[in-house]
Amino acid sequence: MEDNTLVITTEDGKEIRCQILFTTHSDEFNKDYVVFVDDKNVASAASYKDNGDGKGELEEIKTEEEWNYLEKLLNQYNNDDQIESCDNETENCANCPHSGHCAEEEE
Repeated sequence: MEDNTLVITTEDGKEIRCQILFTTHSDEFNKDYVVFVDDKNVASAASYKDNGDGKGELEEIKTEEEWNYLEKLLNQYNNDDQIESCDNETENCANCPHSGHCAEEEE
């Protein structure tokens, strides 16, 4: 996991380069997770064990509780990303899809 990139090697040897959205640790599940998008921009996640050498081991997420936890984090990540991507240079907050969440509107 270098430079926000994750390379997954499939069973047939194919390498899939993914962009890491974020990593997190859960005390509840006592695991580290990585949330990423593949080359088709499909989001997914896995738990991982860092080997300390830039390479790690990914493990499938097996419980619905873990998926629910990660889905909440991904939704929060997407909401935060949309708010940050608002184009304040136009000062046209009335037509902004993020209206009501923009710091420019509060000034």
